[in-house]
Amino acid sequence: MILFIFDVFCFLVVIAKKIIFLMFSWMWYDPTFSALVIVLFGAYLFVNEHPQPTEKRDFVIKELLDTEKNYVDVLEKLRKNFMLPLVNQMKPEHHTLVFFNIKDLKDVHAEFLEELFRIRTHPSTRISNIFMRFREKFLIYGMYCANLTKATQILQELCDSDEVFNQTVIKYEKEVNNGRFKLRDVLSVPMQRILKYHLLLDKLIEHTSESHEEYNDLKRARETMIDVAGYINEVARDSEHLEVINNLQETITEWNLAPNQKLSDYGRLVKDASLRIKAHDDQKNKNRYVFIFDKCILICKQLKGNQFAFRDLINIADYHVDEIHNRAVLNKEARSFYQFCLVKNDNQNAYTISLRTAELKQQIIKAIKDCIDNLKPKELKHTSHNFELHTFLQPTPCLFCSKYLKGLISQGYKCSTCGISVHKSCIHKAGKCGHNVVTSNSMTNGFNDPLRDKLWFVGEMDRVSASMKLERRENGTFMVRLRPLCDTNDIYALTLKTDTIKHMKICCITEPQGTDSKKYYLSQSKFFNSIEELVLNYQNYSLNENFNGLAEDTKLLWPFRQLKAVVINNYDAKDKFQVSLRVDEVVIVIGKEGYKEDFWKIRTTMNEVGFVPSRILNVEGEVRFES
Repeated sequence: MILFIFDVFCFLVVIAKKIIFLMFSWMWYDPTFSALVIVLFGAYLFVNEHPQPTEKRDFVIKELLDTEKNYVDVLEKLRKNFMLPLVNQMKPEHHTLVFFNIKDLKDVHAEFLEELFRIRTHPSTRISNIFMRFREKFLIYGMYCANLTKATQILQELCDSDEVFNQTVIKYEKEVNNGRFKLRDVLSVPMQRILKYHLLLDKLIEHTSESHEEYNDLKRARETMIDVAGYINEVARDSEHLEVINNLQETITEWNLAPNQKLSDYGRLVKDASLRIKAHDDQKNKNRYVFIFDKCILICKQLKGNQFAFRDLINIADYHVDEIHNRAVLNKEARSFYQFCLVKNDNQNAYTISLRTAELKQQIIKAIKDCIDNLKPKELKHTSHNFELHTFLQPTPCLFCSKYLKGLISQGYKCSTCGISVHKSCIHKAGKCGHNVVTSNSMTNGFNDPLRDKLWFVGEMDRVSASMKLERRENGTFMVRLRPLCDTNDIYALTLKTDTIKHMKICCITEPQGTDSKKYYLSQSKFFNSIEELVLNYQNYSLNENFNGLAEDTKLLWPFRQLKAVVINNYDAKDKFQVSLRVDEVVIVIGKEGYKEDFWKIRTTMNEVGFVPSRILNVEGEVRFES
């Protein structure tokens, strides 16, 4: 039987050889057949090199790659067919303005596309990682979008005033897609593209199973791109706002403050109105026009021709509002006015403000009170930090939520003592100044790290510092840190408090070679797709499988950073992994993942550990530990 099978196999091999010989013979004598074979072989190679989508998720990925390639082509045509040919036909300042950052955008997206195309050759490449790596590079869109209105206006003015230039632009437009490629329209494409990424990621998440290893990372990437889009929109909005403020300053005469003092130094323009004002040491009511900024009230006398004469400047932080609840008061001219007082906090000075309508009075009062609250937020009572409303000159993330402080004016708060930066809504998390807060210095090499919002991640830290910070903490407390001056792939380390301090290098290998698909491990007994997966595993299973010297019950129990929270709604546990809580209970948040979406891991005062919905907790700040 075996000999028979062997004979059949040999016979088939001989037949196959003859068929191949005949095919190549026909290719030699028949060019048509030769071309057909080449086409079929080429199609075979193409299909194998570019597999067609088989699932909805694959179609979304294909859409991302195809649209990104088209976008890079558009940027290249914009550069090659307009930017370069027009350089000698426009004034340098006009050329720079119209084609602002086009070359930089092209370079960024050519690199971005190259990274995305690796998905085709290496399917294990993570889309989420690519987006996270380009987060900071995409911020150049802020100034591009801020400049866009000005760019299109200048282009239109040049075309309207110079027919030769206009015809040149039309000529170049006809050379690209037969005139369908309008320069003015194409300048808006970058803004449309950058604001679409989070929608594409939304679509990808929709068609990705929750059990998929990249599911959570995709959600993080989507939130990151939403944050980037928000940053870009606010930069564009504030850029226009700054232009309004600068134009206003040009209309003000008799400016007797420091020559280099700018109105934009006082923050956003919140409200302006015509009113009557009387200082309490002056018997005369004066008609004035006021401009309310974040930090001051600018008092002017209105002149002809939309001009203003400077009269006074009130620092809002030094005053408070005293409302006068009365009916309309008739003055000598028999006109109705509605009044309130602006009183200096030391009671040494006050102004009576009179307005023509009750509605305008309430608008002005609200504007001033909002400014006072922004300068002295109520949340400051929860912290000893010296937070001040601050304008940041560079893109800056909030220390606690890791999202950008958005815009160009008064974006957030900076502590004048320790230098940390936060959103107003994150002040309550700040705790005590200088105590157990991961400052921006310690996060120098961790800002773009996908672990930056984990309670156990501390950014860059050496062994000695890590040991000192953990030596007085309870057993089971751990941190993941970036190893300083590390020149290998193994950039992370796990430090754990047991009876002693244990430092464990988190090893990393790339599989397959040439991709960004990484595996992490403490020992070769078990590999993980991410640091989060590794941490989650050893929160539930013993570490002694890696290190014989560890006790059998050694686990990662308590993250280095922990949050104090108060329960605001009663909650009854739904399964064995959850805990029941009652209003006003104080708990410690020790994790934000590992169970279900929007469920946090908490520890009660009775040392009960479990999961609860994050919505029932009001976080008051970080827990302060003795150091």
